[in-house]
Amino acid sequence: MVQDLLRKAVFLALAAVLCLGASAAPAQVAEPYSAGLLFLSLEKYDMALQFFEQALARNPKDAKAWFQAGFCLGKLGDTEAKLRAYRKAIALDPKYADAHYSLGVSLLLSGPKCDAVHELRALTLLDAGLADKLRALMEAMMDADECEAPPPPETAI
Repeated sequence: MVQDLLRKAVFLALAAVLCLGASAAPAQVAEPYSAGLLFLSLEKYDMALQFFEQALARNPKDAKAWFQAGFCLGKLGDTEAKLRAYRKAIALDPKYADAHYSLGVSLLLSGPKCDAVHELRALTLLDAGLADKLRALMEAMMDADECEAPPPPETAI
């Protein structure tokens, strides 16, 4: 408990220093990806996204930065941009299992479920554990889709 509070206090202090530095001169942050991870751990998705975008400006072929940017975009409500970022991460690193999994889950929740099957097939070759998790989620969602909504309850007046 005390260790968690201390860790959070250290993160907040680092975040404050980064915010001051970022607002003064955002291009001077030495490790924007690491700064993005820090803000991501604090659930400051808008700030994290800015740092991941800065990391991508320096290295547009960074699959991990694309993946993290996609996560932030999803948390900020931009589903289409999230899907594009996950797909970009996979295009840059086809063996990036976490990106396949996140794209598969995202497609199940917001896109055509058939596209999620492609991600499941890729995961089966890359990471059996993540493939099992995605498969279970797909099965649960497919069952939910087959159910009809129950009739509304009658209310006594």
